[in-house]
Order: sequence, then C-alpha cells, then structure tokens
Amino acid sequence: MPRHHKGFTLIELLVALVIFAILSALSYRSLSALIQTKTRIELETHQWRQVMLFFNRLDNDLRQVVNRPIRIDKQIEAAFLGQPTLQTQDDAQLSFSRLGSTLQSGTLMDTQRIAYRHKTGNIEMLIWPATDIESTTKPKIYTVLSGVKSMSLRYMQARTHAWVSAWPLTTNTPEPFAMPKAMEIQVVLNSGEVLQRTYLLP
Repeated sequence: MPRHHKGFTLIELLVALVIFAILSALSYRSLSALIQTKTRIELETHQWRQVMLFFNRLDNDLRQVVNRPIRIDKQIEAAFLGQPTLQTQDDAQLSFSRLGSTLQSGTLMDTQRIAYRHKTGNIEMLIWPATDIESTTKPKIYTVLSGVKSMSLRYMQARTHAWVSAWPLTTNTPEPFAMPKAMEIQVVLNSGEVLQRTYLLP
C-alpha cells in the first residue's frame, strides 16, 4: 500500500503566515508604544528636574539679596530692579545685587550683580564681572531653564503691601532705592503648566 505523508497545505501555510503577521504587527505596536512612553517620561523627568534646579537657584540668590546700589559709568542704579519688558540686548526683567561668590577666575567678590530674563523660549541668568561697571561691560549669559512660554514678575510694596509690576516705582519717590517686601514669579511652560512662587525678601 502507498504511504501517505501528512504535511501542510497551501491554505494552512497562508493562514499561519497571516496569523504570524498580525501577531508581529501587534507586538511592534506594543513595543513602539512602550518606547514612546519611556521617551516621554524621560523628557518630562528631565524638564521637572530642570524646573526644580531653577527655582532652587533663584531661591538661593534671593536669600542673599543686599541693598547695594551699583554704579554704571557715573549713574547710580538701584540695587533691585524689576521691569516687565526688555529694552536692550543685555537688559533683564529682574536685576539685583547679592552677596558675592568666587568667580571662575578665582576672584572673590563682596557683592555680585546678577539678573534673570525670559528670552526665545528660555530663562537666562546674567552675571556681571563686577558690581560697578561701565556701560560697555558685557555679562556672562547662561540658560537656566528651557521650554518656557512666558515669565512674569510682580513686587510687593513694604508699606502698603500692594503688588506692582515694576520696581522701583519711580525715581522721584522718597526712597528711590527701597527694596520690595516680597516678589512673586510666574513661569508658564511650553507644555502648559503654570508654576508660581512667592519669595519674602531680606
């Protein structure tokens, strides 16, 4: 009697290939979704780490604010300045004098002039090489937070506790170099989160 070899028919092979293709597609989609989720979590973790570092840096700087007006050429400028808009290339929304630190050159400064501003999607920190400077002196500029849609600040008057958007109020006030009692900052990220902090000033 003839021996019959049992094997796969063409239809069975096609069905098997279709099932394999479906399972492969589902596996690829699942793996792709996992990779995208992992990448998104890593990006968000990095963003929030940078946010935390920025606010910690700002908090540390504001704790060391000193009422030390500066001299630019022959003009005296208040120790603490806040302005809603930027006027020049080296301008900033927030500028103030703080207790000094050791620069990269090894020079120890008694006081230091620093500033913060929002520009082209980043919050930048500006550091001048000296407290009293010439108008042509350029600051070092560092990006301290990226992915920022906007940054706004306001300041509390010590006597009335009223909030204002610029500081000092005017140079004709009895205390043109007075310090605000507190400062509030609001940062809006590109992702839509609104972050707000209030700092009491020394």
